Amino acid sequence: MPGDDHHLRRIHDEAAAIARQSAHLRDLLTRSFEILKQPVPDTFLGRKTYEPFPSEPGFPRKRES
Repeated sequence: MPGDDHHLRRIHDEAAAIARQSAHLRDLLTRSFEILKQPVPDTFLGRKTYEPFPSEPGFPRKRES
């Protein structure tokens, strides 16, 4: 029957589209898992990024009022 080729082609196209979408989703999941494995980003909130230098001997200190 001539109509069978059209239906088979459409089924094949849909199956190919589903395979492409599945591959894309697997790629997204792989990348997402890699991102989630990374440590939490540092926002610097409440963290000292440096220690103040100690006072040198003989260096006048600020007077407290």
